[in-house]
Amino acid sequence: MNYIFFFSSSFLLFLVNTSVYAQCNGSADNCGKQYNEVAYLTTHNAYNTDSEGFSLPNQHLGIADQLNQGVRAFMLDVYDFWGTPTQYHGSFALGTQALSSDLNEIKNFLDVNSNEVVTLILECYVSADDIEAELINTGLMPYVYTHVDGAAWPTLQEMINLNKRLVVFSDVADASASQGWYHYVWDFAVETHYSVNDVNDFTDAYNRGDSLNDLYIFNHFVTNGVTGTGMDAESAIANEYNFLLNRIELNNLLKGKFPNFITVDFFELGNALDVVNTLNGGYLGLHHSIKNPEIVVGPNPASDFVQLHVPNELGFEVMLFNLKGEIVFNKSCAVSSLKVNTANLPNGLYFLKIIQKEGVCLKKVVVL
Repeated sequence: MNYIFFFSSSFLLFLVNTSVYAQCNGSADNCGKQYNEVAYLTTHNAYNTDSEGFSLPNQHLGIADQLNQGVRAFMLDVYDFWGTPTQYHGSFALGTQALSSDLNEIKNFLDVNSNEVVTLILECYVSADDIEAELINTGLMPYVYTHVDGAAWPTLQEMINLNKRLVVFSDVADASASQGWYHYVWDFAVETHYSVNDVNDFTDAYNRGDSLNDLYIFNHFVTNGVTGTGMDAESAIANEYNFLLNRIELNNLLKGKFPNFITVDFFELGNALDVVNTLNGGYLGLHHSIKNPEIVVGPNPASDFVQLHVPNELGFEVMLFNLKGEIVFNKSCAVSSLKVNTANLPNGLYFLKIIQKEGVCLKKVVVL
């Protein structure tokens, strides 16, 4: 028996549109989330790449490759270089890149990926008018989204439907009344500190911005203390899946904020994109933490051991990690009680992560 199928052009268009909007920033899970409920892999000094000839880079791959490999937010430094908005880090002698060059790459990407939302976070030494001229000249202006401070953020699907898929932030508040799209970043976001020279020195302290702001810039890069540029070996450690996710969990427990912009150096080293995808997939450690008063942890403070009792639960996993995000104990338990040896641990604050089928419970433990 032969089957003949007929497709009208309008039906084909319908199929195309359906497939386009089936995912938002790579996942259907993101479509119904508001912009401030989504995590975005973010590159620190995204333009400063050795592939573009920069001498002391923070990234290896250029903007086009970053986009194609899942980066959705870019930190860019923009200076006036002989009348042209130009990107460089510290000194133009180390390499330059016209802003328009990278904006063209973003324009090309948005043109052919109509279900993607991209963010720019600018460190600006040019005016809002200069940035606007670059967006107009590169054809990006029709994509630019304007947000009203205090209003609810739209969902990614709503932004996609409106085709307003480029969000622009700047660290300079010089927008005119007609430039509502040029968002002063510290009106909308708060950040963790960024001056970290060793993977052991990450801090949960806020730096710029108000902690009540909707968006959270989670700086997670290690830079050379002399040159301020990235380091491969340290980035590979910082971007490792468990190291990064554990730091996010700790920060979430302490601050109660969802990290939006996971900002890294050499993004392709390690597993930073996997962490972002985990967060956007409804990760239990953040979105579905449970408070189970029946879980007993003691003694607390602990000296030689801490006893954990999870009633009516046969089968759970326990992880104990320190303030650096390092796992110091990890065990699956098939009974309702478990003793964790703390005798050899340095004094300090630790976190117990109890993974149950209902969700994840986090407990603070002090070792003295």
